[in-house]
Amino acid sequence: MKAGVRLIEVFSSLQGEGLWLGQRHAFVRLAGCNLSCRYCDTPRSREASAGRSWSAAELKAELSRLFKGKKHDAVAWTGGEPLLQAAALPALMRWAQGRGVKNLLETNGTMVEAFRLVEPYVDLASVDIKLPSAAGQELWSEHLEFLRVAPKKSCVKVVLTARTTKAEWRTLIRLMQEAGPDIPLVLQPATPRGGEQPPKPEAALFFLRQASALLKDVRLIPQWHPVWGLK
Repeated sequence: MKAGVRLIEVFSSLQGEGLWLGQRHAFVRLAGCNLSCRYCDTPRSREASAGRSWSAAELKAELSRLFKGKKHDAVAWTGGEPLLQAAALPALMRWAQGRGVKNLLETNGTMVEAFRLVEPYVDLASVDIKLPSAAGQELWSEHLEFLRVAPKKSCVKVVLTARTTKAEWRTLIRLMQEAGPDIPLVLQPATPRGGEQPPKPEAALFFLRQASALLKDVRLIPQWHPVWGLK
């Protein structure tokens, strides 16, 4: 299968989080992930063997069908971790841009060499920085290297949980100051699932105030899909 990808699903919906909240996106959910976070909202996409293989022609045909039905602002390349299949993405992203649709890459920000392959075709990279309390491991150096590749195309999302500590928050702020204080930072309280709980409101506001005092663009945006009742 030439330039194919392994997908979980392709669907149209409103973007429920981040800087492009409320825009209509075509979501392309790719299979496989290199991490296993406690707050993951798509655990079935972690396995590289999940879903099925799609040819590039099949995926383009499905996206074209979605584009004909409604105006779409972007294709959200998500997962899992879409950069595990980075070799197939440049041609697909270039095709989307050729139809006047932007490319949003939703990534865990740990695969910098794979990101270099797709960066020319990415309009916005939503980089989900993993706090050790939620990811079970420290990935600070990987995140810093990743953000340095294209800081003007990146925004950072951090999922806040009841486990989030002040110490790791201070480390996050130092990382962002080094990577680029102009990079937008979105704080997203965890959506309760799988035993992972959001922080108390006063804790979320503390993290917001601390970040806002030292960074230029900090926003507190909950995940809206569950509120809207959308996929």
